[in-house]
Amino acid sequence: MVMRSGGFSNLLAPGLRKIYFDMYKGLPTEYDKIFKVSSTKFAYETDYELSMLGGTIASKPEGEAIQYIDPVTGNTKTHTPAPFGSGFRVTLEMYETDRYKKVAPVASKGLAKATRNTVEYNAITVVDDLFNGTYYTCFDGYAICYASHTVLYTGGTFSNVGSTDIGVTALLNACLAIEKQVDTDGVIAGLRAKTVLIPPDLRFIMRELLGSDQKPYTNNNEINVLRDEDLTYMVSHYQSDSDAWAVLASEHDLQFLWGAKPRFENSDDFDTGDAKYKVYFRHTQGCNSPLGIYGSPGA
Repeated sequence: MVMRSGGFSNLLAPGLRKIYFDMYKGLPTEYDKIFKVSSTKFAYETDYELSMLGGTIASKPEGEAIQYIDPVTGNTKTHTPAPFGSGFRVTLEMYETDRYKKVAPVASKGLAKATRNTVEYNAITVVDDLFNGTYYTCFDGYAICYASHTVLYTGGTFSNVGSTDIGVTALLNACLAIEKQVDTDGVIAGLRAKTVLIPPDLRFIMRELLGSDQKPYTNNNEINVLRDEDLTYMVSHYQSDSDAWAVLASEHDLQFLWGAKPRFENSDDFDTGDAKYKVYFRHTQGCNSPLGIYGSPGA
């Protein structure tokens, strides 16, 4: 016969759950400041590329029929949140000898931190893959930052990638490129650059670029025109490339999709008498459209 302390996980659960979520919510997040975050209750979400109606209205000569236009359909992309989970045990012996008071709170904090780290490192893989397209591509099948993205309705192309280190000219070119980007119909999308996404290595350079009254790195008394662009910057601590940078408009399509947000759960193991605690969540990340994004891997 197995003897056990009945349901002691129920005694620990409220405290450990509070420790977990206090730690989880207290850790600084970056992914939700970079990505457009949404949730789904379905196993997957499928996005469809569709043009509007050509972007402009044709003239209608007197007495002639109105022209009816069919939208152009493009490709589809399916986003399937992947499951993640981990946990720890409080053994019956730990509980009976009162050792759980030291171990369990640390384990709860560790689980919360591991959850946050997993989300951040998974999300940033999209940024790390901006220029390669190894794991993440847009509707047209190309890397998110690419020299010849396809315009669905017209068949034309546009570029949203540079090849230089960050600097005044590079940022001005990025701002102009985003402002000139066209939508699926081939007409101006009406976007403006807002946020410069950089690794920690470029933080001090960005302070000089956006904070100087005069144009930095020159002896001429030129004004710093970047000051009028209302750009801000965000340090992305998890990205792997030390000189890659990107500029995002307010509207962009870097997506983070929750299938199930982190759930901290507990139960008792009948055979061992241990109390088990676990966290489970599902998410995915990606990008459909290159609009509102411009980047450079550096020189």
